Amino acid sequence: MNSKTGKIAAIALLSSSLVITSCETFEQYKNTIIGTGIGCTAGLLAGTIYDEAQRKKSNKDRRNDVFAIFKKRKAENNGKMVGLGVGCLAGLGTGLYLDLMKDDMEDQFGSRGIELEKVAGAGGETEKLKVKMDGDISFETGSANLRGVASSNVSTLSEALEKYPETKVSIWGHTDGTGSRATNDRLSKARAEMVANQLGISSSRIAETKGWANDVPLPGTNKAGNVAANRRVEVFIEGNP
Repeated sequence: MNSKTGKIAAIALLSSSLVITSCETFEQYKNTIIGTGIGCTAGLLAGTIYDEAQRKKSNKDRRNDVFAIFKKRKAENNGKMVGLGVGCLAGLGTGLYLDLMKDDMEDQFGSRGIELEKVAGAGGETEKLKVKMDGDISFETGSANLRGVASSNVSTLSEALEKYPETKVSIWGHTDGTGSRATNDRLSKARAEMVANQLGISSSRIAETKGWANDVPLPGTNKAGNVAANRRVEVFIEGNP
């Protein structure tokens, strides 16, 4: 084990103790601390979670502390994408894992048109991330074929998802209001399945492909109309505990 890996391993095992300043603090955060330590050790030992482990950690609250570990990376990283590492979803919990993923993915791919929108669950924590892209993943009338910017967008998303193996995706297809109900049901499902195939990720990571026909138009649009923006596919990123 080289010195850098050794330091990373040491911090993987000791990082939690650095934020414990009293028995009260430990009791408050012990489940998160223990879970994070167990869940992230493999990723930390591989050196894939962060490249600036040598920096001092701030003695702040749980969320800020975890962000401080994972967020800092650019100079030593030389621009490569850094995911959160195998094992971290279980340790951090779905909400915090997805929050960190959102920050990291937008940092690395923001210039290429990916944005992520948090979708909160009943408890207020992030339950999933809705992918928003420049040009969206859109289609011509009556078509499920990916061309031009739509194909490029799916390729960019595929590259990003490779760095987060502990996530699943749900893919929803939509149509405009033209055509029969049967046609729109079939077409919207075909669009979702086309994107699932083009993403190139393991089928075990595809939580759902669903066709909504024209039942879920974009806000401010008419579900019965020929609205190009409604001929689309939406992708949601979810935790995979």
